[in-house]
Amino acid sequence: MLGNVDILGAGPAGLYTAILLAKAFPKARIRVTEQNPEGATFGFGVVFSDQALAFLNADDPEIHDLIAPRMQVWRNMTLNHPHGSVTLDGVGFSAIGRLDLIEVLKTRARDLGVEIRFDTHLASLDSLGGELVIGADGLNSLVRSAMPDRFAPRLDHFKTRFAWFGVDRPFDTLTQTFIETPKGPLNAHHYRFSETRSTFIVECEATTFHAYAFDTMEEDDSAALCSRLFRDVLDGAKLITNKSAWRRFPRLWCDNWVADRFVLLGDAAHTAHFSIGSGTRLAMEDAIALTRALQNAEDIETGLQAYQAARQPIAKKIVDAANTSAIWYDGFGAKMALPPLEFAYDYLGRSGRMNRDRMRKIAPAFVARFEAEVEGKCVDPVPADTPGAAEIGFDRSQHRNCGDVLWQNATRNPDKTALTGPFGALSYAALIADASRWGHAFIAAGLKRADRIIFFLDDTPAFVAAFFGAVRAGFVPVLLNTQTKPETLDYFLKDSRARVVVCDAVFQALFAKAAVDVTVVANGAVEVAGAIAAEAFTQGKPTDLAAADTEADDMAFWMYSSGSTGQPKGIVHLHHDPAYIQRAYGAHILQLSPDDICYSVPKCFFAYGFGNSLIFPFSVGATTVLMPGHPRTDVVLDAMETFKPTVLFALPTLYTALAHHEGIGGRDLSSLRRSISAAEILSKEVYDAWAAKVGKGPTEGLGSTEMLHVYLSNRPDDHRLGAAGAPVPGYEVRLETPAGRPAQPGEEGVMLVRADSSAPMYWNRPDKTAETMRGDWIHTGDLFIERDGYYYFQGRADELIKVSGQWVWPMEVERCLNEHPDVHECAVLAHQLSDQRMTLRAHVSLARGKTPDDDVTAALRAFVKQRLMPHKSPRSFQYLDDLPKTGTGKIDRQALIAAAKADAA
Repeated sequence: MLGNVDILGAGPAGLYTAILLAKAFPKARIRVTEQNPEGATFGFGVVFSDQALAFLNADDPEIHDLIAPRMQVWRNMTLNHPHGSVTLDGVGFSAIGRLDLIEVLKTRARDLGVEIRFDTHLASLDSLGGELVIGADGLNSLVRSAMPDRFAPRLDHFKTRFAWFGVDRPFDTLTQTFIETPKGPLNAHHYRFSETRSTFIVECEATTFHAYAFDTMEEDDSAALCSRLFRDVLDGAKLITNKSAWRRFPRLWCDNWVADRFVLLGDAAHTAHFSIGSGTRLAMEDAIALTRALQNAEDIETGLQAYQAARQPIAKKIVDAANTSAIWYDGFGAKMALPPLEFAYDYLGRSGRMNRDRMRKIAPAFVARFEAEVEGKCVDPVPADTPGAAEIGFDRSQHRNCGDVLWQNATRNPDKTALTGPFGALSYAALIADASRWGHAFIAAGLKRADRIIFFLDDTPAFVAAFFGAVRAGFVPVLLNTQTKPETLDYFLKDSRARVVVCDAVFQALFAKAAVDVTVVANGAVEVAGAIAAEAFTQGKPTDLAAADTEADDMAFWMYSSGSTGQPKGIVHLHHDPAYIQRAYGAHILQLSPDDICYSVPKCFFAYGFGNSLIFPFSVGATTVLMPGHPRTDVVLDAMETFKPTVLFALPTLYTALAHHEGIGGRDLSSLRRSISAAEILSKEVYDAWAAKVGKGPTEGLGSTEMLHVYLSNRPDDHRLGAAGAPVPGYEVRLETPAGRPAQPGEEGVMLVRADSSAPMYWNRPDKTAETMRGDWIHTGDLFIERDGYYYFQGRADELIKVSGQWVWPMEVERCLNEHPDVHECAVLAHQLSDQRMTLRAHVSLARGKTPDDDVTAALRAFVKQRLMPHKSPRSFQYLDDLPKTGTGKIDRQALIAAAKADAA
């Protein structure tokens, strides 16, 4: 099939492609053209992971056997942290000098009859007569640059700067050395590629780069300075230069790799950051895929299309992981604040592809050490004697088990109704008996102290009884949103390593294959093999349960974040946290009495609903209304008329729907004495409409799962529209400017909060813990302005927006929509409604031949709801022939925002 083939680039990518094609098509004339002189090369060593080398051995044993004897091999990896070294066992690599690799490939190519011409500069592609032209000419590819419209490259750069040096000193393993210096942190990637020489890549963030003025130095001067900075690990050796200029790593991806007879591979088509492996490895795998596609095709055009179709998705996964890894390095200085083991764990998971099971397979000794020394050791960073605790008279030592919130009613008011709803009324004595049975059942199931239990339950008595039985017995409920998608649910099971699942019958099929000891099915019949009905699970168990000897700072329960900016985070709360929110918000803002009947529309698995339904009413012996099912407006109104709540907890979305409900005028809501709203700001229209209906507008506040409940709130007698509120007694609040100084009155700043209800950590996420838990303060990411002691929300310090009380990352929705076959490209932005609520607006350019209509919009909405969650689906869609672009070819989001404002005006 092949006659004449021209390959540009005589690096490993071009030479290896020539070898494969020469063997597959022995009659073809293959010519490699290289602009640099023979023997000239950039860099020093090339590294292959064990996995990459195994792939090469399987795909091309001949070349593997040629280069393997020349390689340096090691089994472990070493991380040198300023406060100690950590070994990552089993993270094996091999390395070879780049020039040695080229010599091996060059010799083999010539043996096969490949023509190689060096020192040949081509001004254009016109002189290449090959019926197939392969661009293996790297980042500055002539082939790609000749047809940018056809290959559609996207190019930007990571933030960190790096310089690629060598050194005449072998290192035992692939090593990462992180150092602190007076002018900022630096990192070195170093590994031996011969018995006497190593690669030594120095990397630093922009502030460090400019502080040392590396941009003003000659190569030898920067090498000398880096030799001094890393003198401890270099042991007196001096760094060697070879085109060792400082640069930023390029992030390149071409949407198309094929244009007529021209095709790209390796760095000409994509780049992959050196922190995850070798661009050479990817290029060689590209060459294998291209050769196979051509061998299996009837003609060149079909073969090239098959190559792109088969190889691009595989390469994209690796490149995306490499990009995620590179982003980790963009902020490695801040991560160095983590202790060595936590830093190493964070490093190992930097690509986003390394879950705990995979870590354990790759580095079992390290994971065992991490689990033994770090995991599960919960230390509350908030001191016991904070001003907030003193303000409300809180002593955490008096709250060693949060089951006391329920059990205190055993003697105070056992016959009082604790729960009411469609299931009937349940007294405190009956609820405590049920909770005791659940606790004993968990013990009988073989659970050990602090073992996790997945809760996938709607708001029913089973949720409440199982929760309090679990925490009373010393176990850790993990409260999950019942709208969680199966793939995320699988992540929760693995991340929490829960041994027991308790779920409603309607959800039991989701856990049919769960790797747990037992699945307990509540509120319905068992239909999955191996599961057990809640009635059978608790049958015959004692109706009294002594509290486990937990401590106030022990883990009590978890909730997971929504995962809008990556994997969801397990938010850990301690046994004394519920008592704190009662002593603070409950006592000072809610001021419930035993006669109150509380109805929380947000579910118990949300932090807001958890406090509203399980903590505040039980703390004073009041009654909770539990309503399972979707909280449709008519259902909520029916519940209020039926169960006569005195206090309603809801979100602005519901208050808006209720205020506009056509039948609300005929509803009897006279039982309400208080209404509570949180998460977002109510519009004046809705506030006034609700006040006109029930006598008083909702008391607005703001909280977070990390703080467990509301920490800013308006007062019933001092409500300021547009404000999130003033600090709840017991909570310290401060605003910080981007420069890190305290914000002045009227000056915008990021809010930090401190109180004894704050989560001490995210489970197994030291990176995210370090970002949010700033010592004993929680960095909320919310921007506020303070006026007269009240705080006014200005937006997010990041890209998150709050929709229906839950944070959403627009980029996540954007990525989801871009996967729909009808979407060419899109941008998802925040959109504020006339009543001040925030929602999402999708700006979409449809694929060729697609016409926007209501059916397309419905399909796109459904696609997001199915892939993500309902509240993440855009409220509105705007269809454009083409999205506006900046001068660099990126979507011009500011132009879209300006256009939306103009439309609104």
